[in-house]
Order: sequence, then C-alpha cells, then structure tokens
Amino acid sequence: MTATLGTTPPRGEGWAFELKWDGIRGLAYVVGGDVRVLTRNGNDVTRRYPELEGLGAALAGHDAVLDGEIVAFDESGRPSFERLQRRMHVSDPAAIGRLRVEVPVVYVLFDLLWLDGRLLVDEPYRERRALLSSLALDGPSWRTPPYEAGDGHTTIALSERYGLEGYVAKRLDSPYEPGRRSRAWVKVKRRHRQELVVGGWLPGEGARHGTVGSLLVGYHEPDADGAVRLRYAGRVGSGLRQADLRELSRLFERCARDTSPFGAGTPPKGARWVEPVLVVEVEFAHWTASGGIRAPVFVGYRTDKPPEEVVREEPA
Repeated sequence: MTATLGTTPPRGEGWAFELKWDGIRGLAYVVGGDVRVLTRNGNDVTRRYPELEGLGAALAGHDAVLDGEIVAFDESGRPSFERLQRRMHVSDPAAIGRLRVEVPVVYVLFDLLWLDGRLLVDEPYRERRALLSSLALDGPSWRTPPYEAGDGHTTIALSERYGLEGYVAKRLDSPYEPGRRSRAWVKVKRRHRQELVVGGWLPGEGARHGTVGSLLVGYHEPDADGAVRLRYAGRVGSGLRQADLRELSRLFERCARDTSPFGAGTPPKGARWVEPVLVVEVEFAHWTASGGIRAPVFVGYRTDKPPEEVVREEPA
C-alpha cells in the first residue's frame, strides 16, 4: 500500500500522523524465526541487511508479516538516503560485513499485515498499530516509532525542525490496501522529490570529460490513445559523485540502445540512449508548464521500484 501525494495536512478527525522515513520500503516475512525482507518490486534483500535477522528472535515465537522502511541515519540522527546508497547495491559478503559496521541500518516499522495465521489487512489501521505495538519490537536494528493521533501538529513541527523529508497522515479506520496508492494515506513532502526513469545520458565536459555528464530522465504517462509512453522530463547532473559516474558508465555500456525510449518531450541533441530500466530519485525546485523539472539534483538510485510504475506524482 502506498500513499497519495498531498500539499497540506488533511483536516478533520480520524487521522494519525507519522514521520516520513527517507529509506527503502520493505516487507519482512518472519516465520519460525527465519526472516526474509522483500522490496516493493519483489527483490529479496535479506542478505544485504544481515542485522535484520535478529527480528526472528525479537518476535519471541510469533510469525508475522511486517511493513516498514530500511533507513540509514547520519551522525546527527537524521535519515540519510545518501548513506543508504552504500548498502543498496552490495552483494559481496565481506563488503556487507564491513558496511554493516560502517553504515548500520534500522528497520523502522509502521504496519502489521499478518500475525500467527491471522490476516490483518481488513482490520483498521488503529487495530493493526495496536497489535504492532504489543510486539514491543524495539531493538538494535529495528524500532517501532509511535504515531500521533489528531491534527499532527507535533509530527509536522518535528519534520520541519530537523529538516526531514516530510510526514504521512493515515486514516485511523482505514484497511491496508495491497498494491494500491490510496487516499487513506497522504504523504506531504517538504521539498519536491520524484522517482524518474533514466532513458539516456549526455557525455561530460571539463572535469567530467570521458564519462557521464548528465542523466536524461522521464516518467510514464498515457497518450491520447491510452497507450503508455515515457515522457522526457529533463537532464540531471548536479549531485552525481565520482563513484556514481563510474557505476553509471559501466551500467550504460550494458544497456545501450540506438533509439530514444522517450515517446514525448524533446531530449537534447547529442544524447546517448539506454534501455529505460534504471530508476533514480531526484529533488527539484518545481514542475514546468511543459511537464519538466526545474533545477534538479540527483539523490540516489531506487532499486526497490519497477521502472514501469514510475509516473508523475500529482498532489490530491
């Protein structure tokens, strides 16, 4: 279940507010003490985050399906998607062991979908949260933060004070709707951020000569006939680090193509095209009238979301 984008907190009674965690969404399946963690696109990332294996013992004999966010915190205690990038693509066991110490992660829990043979998705959020709290899952690499019922004043103030990504409001009486972007959950971000698909790149100049200069990104939208096309949204060069440039150069060699994957918009001349399989997260100033992004900055890769699900997020 995913949230609908909003611009202001919802009004009225019956809402719960949580901080928005800047990490990777993951479902944890814990059965007989064994733990499996799957991302939104079904990738099994259990081995990448071995510190989460202790959830099996923490559940003390319970079997459960948990929903939450895998988060890396910076030195000041703020969620850092940039730090999490160091953990996301690593498969070598020795490197994982080293990074487990250097960049530890925490599984931040906010929902419970199944417990000891009982499916909970039709239960109201209030009930699911009460059951989750009763499990007392607060350990070295997992925690269950509280939510705030009411107008969300304290949660919103905390998000602003510490410069966090934003907050999520959830209807207390809402069921869990798997696979849906529901208006029962509303996310409000402090800054414009959007997942986008890479469809090409421009060669670099100056200090970036011989490597990637900027990414050409877009999102899916239906055309007049209802067919889905990839619309060009702009180029992203700011925020790319040397390690990103090296990794992107290797990736683009493997997925190069001769024609543009964009079915709408006007990409720049001199572009090199790639298969639209890589999803990135971008922060930007605002949308333009033509459907582009203004002043974008690369935030990181989104290996947890299928590219075909990337659309322009419109506030409801």
